[in-house]
Amino acid sequence: MTISTLRSAASLPIRAFSAQLSHGLRLVQARFVQEMIVGIQQARSLNLTDIARSLGENISLHATQKRLSRNLKNMAVAERISNRLLQRAARHVSRDMVLIISQHSLNKPLASKMEYLRGDSMSPEDGYQVCDICAVDPASPDVYIPLLSRLWSRHAPAFDSDEAEILTAVNQVNAATGGAGVFYCLASVPDYIILALIQQPDIRAMAPVDETAVIFNEQLSPLSDLRSRIQLPHGKLMFKLVPAAFARGRMANRGDDEPIEMSIFMNFNGLSVQLPDTGRPATLILARITSEHAGVPALPKTFNYLATGVEARTNKQLWSLIQNHYLAGDINAVAVNHKSRFNPSDFRVMTYNRLQLLNVLLQAVIHYETNVAGTVTVDDHFITSDPHLGNHLRDFLVPCEISG
Repeated sequence: MTISTLRSAASLPIRAFSAQLSHGLRLVQARFVQEMIVGIQQARSLNLTDIARSLGENISLHATQKRLSRNLKNMAVAERISNRLLQRAARHVSRDMVLIISQHSLNKPLASKMEYLRGDSMSPEDGYQVCDICAVDPASPDVYIPLLSRLWSRHAPAFDSDEAEILTAVNQVNAATGGAGVFYCLASVPDYIILALIQQPDIRAMAPVDETAVIFNEQLSPLSDLRSRIQLPHGKLMFKLVPAAFARGRMANRGDDEPIEMSIFMNFNGLSVQLPDTGRPATLILARITSEHAGVPALPKTFNYLATGVEARTNKQLWSLIQNHYLAGDINAVAVNHKSRFNPSDFRVMTYNRLQLLNVLLQAVIHYETNVAGTVTVDDHFITSDPHLGNHLRDFLVPCEISG
């Protein structure tokens, strides 16, 4: 793809977007960024051979691939494009929006020579780590906004800890949004990182926690003690859509490919506490779910959340925080599925810097598809406050206008 080809096609949305993102870079760098964004989007791959092939240049495929690989090592470009994407996205984040933090591994189990992929021996620490942060407005829950993607290796010389990497990403997003939005951690983020996050004085957050201790009535109390002492007077009915693969055996006379919707009752309450070490005010939210399967009551499940920097005093405020936690899970599932379409683990670049820039360029393509082209939307919300529309099996009765 020549420069003139890029210019003549600048009216096409993906190329116009890539040109805006690379504005101000030197000519060679700008051309490279535009080619990579267009190439990744067309190839649906992070494999440089696939990207080079999609560009259709009038030179050998190997020559195109070598040029792309050579330009990938520029970390200044990675930082600049990442910051531009974040600033562009952060403009759309308002105070009550949900900011979703997830962490996952990017593994190459058969690779042996990629920089900082492995330590001295095979261990669970091998592979690269990625922290993705995206946003959703509860008032418009069908569209999400990718904000930042940060990739690191636990074997890189500058590595400190996963905690430091995630806190750096969170603080970068928080600065870009001016403190707007509430961070929601998912189960993929370890408890010790969640506890470090909610201790940050400028961060507004809501996160699930397992066993930890908080200060209640001026005493350090484990959650297991507080759970047994707190009443749960508030209640809401929820509706969970269970995919077919998990629904088999739940109801008799059902098709193997049909989902089932189940009614769930949640009791909840909040308790004003303080966090240990810093004494930061927080709200401990306890929620207990009860349900039935084929008329047989299931064992209740109790969940704990800690919320900081947010209003959590009334029934309505508590319920909103709980609902947004489930919304965060739905959005993350869509974001993970969207990213997986590019087969991220198929990269073959050998150096750490190249992979980090490749991850940023993938983030640019994902931003384009979600917030410019609008080709990715959230079609299914699995847990809702109202029954799901449609003619599917349920363990409760609904009006005809819902099931029809």
